[in-house]
Amino acid sequence: MKKIIKFSIVLFITILFSNCSKTEYGNVIFWQQTGSGFGITVVEIDGIKSDISSEYTFPPDCGSSGCAVFNNLETGTYNFSATDGTNNWTGAITVSEGCLKRELD
Repeated sequence: MKKIIKFSIVLFITILFSNCSKTEYGNVIFWQQTGSGFGITVVEIDGIKSDISSEYTFPPDCGSSGCAVFNNLETGTYNFSATDGTNNWTGAITVSEGCLKRELD
């Protein structure tokens, strides 16, 4: 009888923890190439706006100043839009853990 109770407790705990799912987050930066000719570009994801105000020769590090930075987004797919007042971009990005770098060109 004791073995059955111990087995039942272990089984219950295993089932309990197997149903727990960890929420994962990632970061996204949008950047533009040096000499692109674009002005300050406003990027929007899910109603949150961030500006690209600098240009880079190579993909910058995550969180670099002058990039449109979006931190701690739940993993998944998001639509984005961006404009510099003349040019417009739209698309989708898939966020996973870590950092996604997206060039607007």
